[in-house]
Amino acid sequence: MLKFLSLTAVLLLSTVLLHAQVIVRGQVTDSNHIPVYLATVRLSTEADSLLLTGVQTDSAGKFVFRGLQTGHYRFQVSLLGHQAYVGQFTIYPEQATIQLETIVMAEDAKQLAEVIVKGERNAIRYEPMKTVIQVAGNSLFKSSSNILDILRKAPGLTVDPDGSILVSGRNTPAIFINGKPVPMSAEESLAYLKALSPDMIESIDLIANPSAQYDGQYKAIIDIKLRQNQSLGWKGLFNSAFRQNMYSSSDNTLNVAYRSKRATYILRTGYVGGDDYYLYTALQHLANTNIMTTHTHTRTTNNNLNLQATVDYTINPQHTIEVSLKTYRANRNATTVNQLSFREPIQYELLDVRQTTNKYAPIQINDALNVAYTLTFSKNSRLNLFGSLTNIQNRQNEDIQIWNQFLNERTNYWKTTLRNTIAIRNIQADYSRNTQSGNWQTGAKLAIVRTNNDLRYDTLNTEQQFVPDAGRTNRFTYDEYIHAGYVSYGYKRNKLDMRVSLRTEYTRTIANSVLQNTVRKREYITWLPGINASYQLGQDHRISLNANRRITRPDFSQLNPFRFYYSPLNYWVGNPYLRPSVTTSANLSYAYHAFTVGITAGREKDYMVRYPEYNRTTNELLYLGTNLPYADFANLETSYGSNLTQWWKMTHNLGIYYLKQQMPYLGKVYAIGVTDFSINGSHVFTLPKGVTADLTYRYQSKGGSSLYVRKAFGSADIGLQKSWLKDKLNTRLTFYDIFYTHAYKLVFREKEIIDNQLAHRYATRRLVFTLVYNFGTGNYTSKDNRTTDEEKRAK
Repeated sequence: MLKFLSLTAVLLLSTVLLHAQVIVRGQVTDSNHIPVYLATVRLSTEADSLLLTGVQTDSAGKFVFRGLQTGHYRFQVSLLGHQAYVGQFTIYPEQATIQLETIVMAEDAKQLAEVIVKGERNAIRYEPMKTVIQVAGNSLFKSSSNILDILRKAPGLTVDPDGSILVSGRNTPAIFINGKPVPMSAEESLAYLKALSPDMIESIDLIANPSAQYDGQYKAIIDIKLRQNQSLGWKGLFNSAFRQNMYSSSDNTLNVAYRSKRATYILRTGYVGGDDYYLYTALQHLANTNIMTTHTHTRTTNNNLNLQATVDYTINPQHTIEVSLKTYRANRNATTVNQLSFREPIQYELLDVRQTTNKYAPIQINDALNVAYTLTFSKNSRLNLFGSLTNIQNRQNEDIQIWNQFLNERTNYWKTTLRNTIAIRNIQADYSRNTQSGNWQTGAKLAIVRTNNDLRYDTLNTEQQFVPDAGRTNRFTYDEYIHAGYVSYGYKRNKLDMRVSLRTEYTRTIANSVLQNTVRKREYITWLPGINASYQLGQDHRISLNANRRITRPDFSQLNPFRFYYSPLNYWVGNPYLRPSVTTSANLSYAYHAFTVGITAGREKDYMVRYPEYNRTTNELLYLGTNLPYADFANLETSYGSNLTQWWKMTHNLGIYYLKQQMPYLGKVYAIGVTDFSINGSHVFTLPKGVTADLTYRYQSKGGSSLYVRKAFGSADIGLQKSWLKDKLNTRLTFYDIFYTHAYKLVFREKEIIDNQLAHRYATRRLVFTLVYNFGTGNYTSKDNRTTDEEKRAK
């Protein structure tokens, strides 16, 4: 009888608990239907107004109440700068889930003008399928000069002093702004990121394993959420950064936005002026046993201007259209001085010195028109259409003279003329729908790319006349057509959050080496499945599993079969036969408050690399592009952040990386597994009189590949920040790479084949003073233009 009563009690209790597990979901947006982030939602009983619990909305404006019983409830939504919203709902027996109507919060202009925020949000938090960095209102990032400084403190990211970014030690991320991709050429992208100050950023989403919803080219995504509009009127921001190293330069940006009830007008201008430099050194033992040293110094004078204009118009709550124009003008003058010194190996006697001077003026003109249209059928259904036209032109003339310093005579003189045009056309449609069982997304994209590349060499002959050099002159055209489609299903129940997706891309290419009369056509279909799952173990306590397949197409410059010189005896050549690589990987991660650890493993087939080829007769060293059979990789990454005191914060990141390339080379297969590690961190100190200090460090251990050994390197930065004029004016002073220790050095493994070591140095040691001034009556930070994945491949 006792066992029967106990069993009955357990069953009754289980029944009560099962009926009690009612879930109530809701979403909060502003008057423009933009999700409201970190709004406070308080739940109380309707009868006696007894407070039961409170939650905050996530970055999608969503909130969830769990474990509620039948009855009548009252809830209140509040957020600084908005009028409080009060609502009610009732839970009836047998109900398991309730979806509230979308809550629209009206703005409160009086609060915006009078209230000063003194609270501080957590700097980093982990959500399903992404990591969120909260920039606005966080002292951890106050002394950061730009977004690159912020990303240096993020878990799973490596940001070198030269501005290169890697996710999980190997993937170059795509840059998104407010949920839209904005890939650009490497130079334009770096200039843009340097101009984004913390004052312009609300938060940053790090997506290390994108689902098939995103273009197959995206192996990782950094989605920058700019501060959004909170009131009508106009708002402006001026950002200027002055850099001093061996030379001086400056980045200047002006953002102006005006918002009415239906339309937002945005103008963004930027200018980069001044000089920068690059150093290259090498030491090589030649086939005749002599030693050749290389020293190259490149000084580049920048005179670059960009302009973006956007109109975002809300026709009615269901229809929104955005039209944007972008133009980028990069006008540079550069001089490269290269010196080759030849010495006898025993006495180290100087035998010969050859100096090459290359004067050139590269120009890039990039014009783009983007149109985006959003049709909202209902709160659960939306269609997005996007189209873009982009034209890119590159022009460069070189004047190259080679002198024998011992004889004081010119040995070679040639001129080059490079003409490159790229036309990109895109159209894309995305549809999403929420159902009782989950969220469905589907879409299609068509991209057409046409490139025309012409490189002419003219050499001075013995009659002192320039004549065409048929051996190096070339013309290359490349057309690419990409048809893509995807379907994605998201499921969220209780503590489980899952999304399963599939993307397929059909690609057709035509490569034509005009002068050689060689045409190469290729067609292929790529299937890109993905799964992302996350389970919440508790408050700020989560475990995640992600697996996907991604594609990497070669940059257009990698395909051009042209010869580009580092020095008279050192150059690289493009390969029109390069195939795209496909990466399959899986990641398992665990997060608890400010601690996270994750492990990733995968394989990249047709891995693209450059390899050296040495001519023992002419002593020429050229670098060729090729596809390896595959490369296996794995990594273990962990990060931790804490507040030691009220005035001392710190973050630390550690990564251990493994790479094994299957490298066929000169009749032998090299497959050497390489393991290295990196560690970086930051200490932020809140000092008296409103001053914030920041000490950042990074260290990369010895590593490399199957052919090269990479030497260890590291650097340290220090910065100071102070606000003035009620936070309207921000000043920052940062000293990067204090000890000038960041240098990328490589040594070839097989010295019997090539006995060579080389080093790259950039302008990493620099003193930067940044000034940011906010003005205007409104509080709106612009959304950025949307560009396309194909533009990123246009160098």
